[in-house]
Amino acid sequence: MKLFLIRHPQPDIEKGLCYGAMDLDLAPAWEEDAELLTSWLFSRIKGTSVSFHSPLQRAAKLADFLDPESESVDALKELDFGLWEGRLWHQIDREEIDAWSQDIVHSAPYQGESLDQVRQRVMGWWLQKYQALRHAEETPDNVILVAHSGVIKVLVSQLCGWPLAQSHLINPGMMSVTELYLSGDFVQLNRLGAGDWLN
Repeated sequence: MKLFLIRHPQPDIEKGLCYGAMDLDLAPAWEEDAELLTSWLFSRIKGTSVSFHSPLQRAAKLADFLDPESESVDALKELDFGLWEGRLWHQIDREEIDAWSQDIVHSAPYQGESLDQVRQRVMGWWLQKYQALRHAEETPDNVILVAHSGVIKVLVSQLCGWPLAQSHLINPGMMSVTELYLSGDFVQLNRLGAGDWLN
């Protein structure tokens, strides 16, 4: 089974804005890149596919573009930055950011979700869904997830056995594709956060 993790397109926001759980619309003309992504993706996918996506519209719109039958999953929402949501990063108290960076897995000075809480909800859903797909009457050849940077970082780090505390080093770009091959407990990372389909 191949797992394709696709980050949403660029949202329509001011540069430097802190956003996670905010439900933001997409920047204009995103469909042009979505057409290129669709052509690239489905020229490489063989066999049957199922799709899932975050309900936040910046992911849901791309998911619907790729597959109108994609299923919305609350567990795939981005990390909730709480009191920091909608503020510019340079306006946030440096001491709060430093406190967060000292324990990026468990701390949440912004009074939202910690990274570990995101891990629990994302992996809780994924492990249950993966088992169900593996034991389904017809196991799909491909799973497509359209989600967010934080969700992709959690999935990649946990599936590949990398420390969650280092997941910030994974940097999936807007509309990037991360591809993993899964067979039982075996995981092979084929591509990480790449957007070379634009070339």
